[in-house]
Amino acid sequence: MSTGAELDAAIGRGIAFLRAGQLPTGELPVFASLDRTMAADCTIDPSIFPTALMAQCLAFCPEARDVRARATAFLREEMDANGLWRHWTRAHPFHGQLPPDLDDTSCASAALRQAGIAFPDNRTLLLANRDRAGRFYTWIAPRPRLTRGRHLSVTAAQLRHPLTLLLFFRRTSAKPGDIDAVVNANTLFYLGDFPGRAAVEALLIDVLRNDGERICDKWYDNPFAIWYFLSRALAPKASDAGALIAAKIAEARPASPLEQALAACALLWWGRTPASANVEALLGAQDESGAWPRAALYHGGRARLRGGGFADPHPDTPRWGSEALTTCFALEALSRLRSA
Repeated sequence: MSTGAELDAAIGRGIAFLRAGQLPTGELPVFASLDRTMAADCTIDPSIFPTALMAQCLAFCPEARDVRARATAFLREEMDANGLWRHWTRAHPFHGQLPPDLDDTSCASAALRQAGIAFPDNRTLLLANRDRAGRFYTWIAPRPRLTRGRHLSVTAAQLRHPLTLLLFFRRTSAKPGDIDAVVNANTLFYLGDFPGRAAVEALLIDVLRNDGERICDKWYDNPFAIWYFLSRALAPKASDAGALIAAKIAEARPASPLEQALAACALLWWGRTPASANVEALLGAQDESGAWPRAALYHGGRARLRGGGFADPHPDTPRWGSEALTTCFALEALSRLRSA
């Protein structure tokens, strides 16, 4: 296993890379590409979700407090009056064409809470965005079943622009009834304990027991990402899930530094130590700039099949990732190893 000095040096180089590349707004850059490998045709895509994730990763790395402070200030600035977020920033030309969602909102909320930054209480609003089985819908949008309070006022306001809402759900793979495992996991991670938590836990544990990692979410199809997000949400309470995830990771073979970092972090959420070979491979993948290589974490969605699961993403489906995003996952892993 690497020494503390080696971990310190790698962490320092990674933070220097992030500091140099952070945008003036505080956003940490992410790229979109139609190339699955993200080796070509990448364009910067101003988005909330990646910076929210990166800010959470950096919470484990005290040397990155300045980078994290600028990132969380960016998230606070992009929040709407109800404490909600959309995937794209206000500077993005398509910002106004999509409704708020629970993935961005939960991750941004968790990042602000970790940083001690005040924001409007959105718990009641998120808890109202569930189906009858207690699972969270991905999109905060009008429902056939009448809701109450702030949820009703937020969704009713969307009906002032019905064509915009209709076109979003018609022209994209998004649907008002989307229920996605990672979105539920991230919402669970943010909310913690609440009445009905067991229904969401059951959804996530079923994914693991049934080997459903590749077909449990419209926006994620990488098992390493699924294990990371489900570990955050379920640890330390659902110990059976921890054993399942650890066994799956032991049998898997990470194909990229991103997957190596996600695997290490997933295990660390359960108090388990990653294999030394995985840690050494992750350290060896850091380049001269201090970054770890770009790889796609999530994509623009896919069609839901009638019998359950999802079709493969269309070739024209964009994917999102960046050196900064991989670097933050690597920094989370190395910082937690250093503190273990």
